Amino acid sequence: MSKKPVPSKKQAVSSTRARHATWVRKSRQKLRDGVALARCEQCGELRRVHFVCGACGFYNGKKVVEVATGAKTAPTQEIEA
Repeated sequence: MSKKPVPSKKQAVSSTRARHATWVRKSRQKLRDGVALARCEQCGELRRVHFVCGACGFYNGKKVVEVATGAKTAPTQEIEA
């Protein structure tokens, strides 16, 4: 059997709790700051940073995607019951 390293002294409870509290604080900050939002220069809607605007289809001042406007239409054929 190989020998495994063993701590020479007990870890203090305050050190353990401080390390855990730091980890929790940083993970919560990552969740809070995970989605960065910005205003679209063209239409003013909120959009994700480095993503195409879903409302107008512009990115970096250029039209990238055609966005369908208007309400969704119902099926043209009516089903009789």
